[in-house]
Amino acid sequence: MSIPPPTPVSHTAEMVIATVVGVGIGLFRDNFLLGAGIGIAVGILLSIAKTLYVDRKRRQQR
Repeated sequence: MSIPPPTPVSHTAEMVIATVVGVGIGLFRDNFLLGAGIGIAVGILLSIAKTLYVDRKRRQQR
């Protein structure tokens, strides 16, 4: 009997947070390229953190 694949992790909240942070920094510093770069970096870091958290939580349930 095969184990069904786990449900994919949704990263919508992380992307919204990263977008707001990036736009805020871009507007505050009057440098939209900096805001975009920071927003992308924050999004990547938050997504990695959530994926690791969810994976650890799933492994503990087994």
